[in-house]
Amino acid sequence: MPDPRESRLPKWAQEELHRLRRDLAAECQQVEELKGNIPDSDTFVIDYLRSNAPLPRGSRIGFYPRPDSDHLRQQIQVYCESGRLRVQGDYALIVRPCASNSLTIELETYR
Repeated sequence: MPDPRESRLPKWAQEELHRLRRDLAAECQQVEELKGNIPDSDTFVIDYLRSNAPLPRGSRIGFYPRPDSDHLRQQIQVYCESGRLRVQGDYALIVRPCASNSLTIELETYR
């Protein structure tokens, strides 16, 4: 809650205090996210040995299935959107079902 004396400060000082409060709130939120305090996350790093680590809501995860490749644009991005998992690739995706609850995804190879 702002100090009542702030209304008597010059307009530029009031604006600077407002900006500083806004920046501080954003920094505090980032610290909470880094500490893993994200109550409404839809994305987690799954770790079977330690507890799962939440990421900010709507985080996009990038995978490089062929890190040894000479091509820089060989990424697959995964994220949640409207209750669904969205998968996008830099090239066409090849999707192969493995079971009713499992599939593999790879990038099409163009030469």
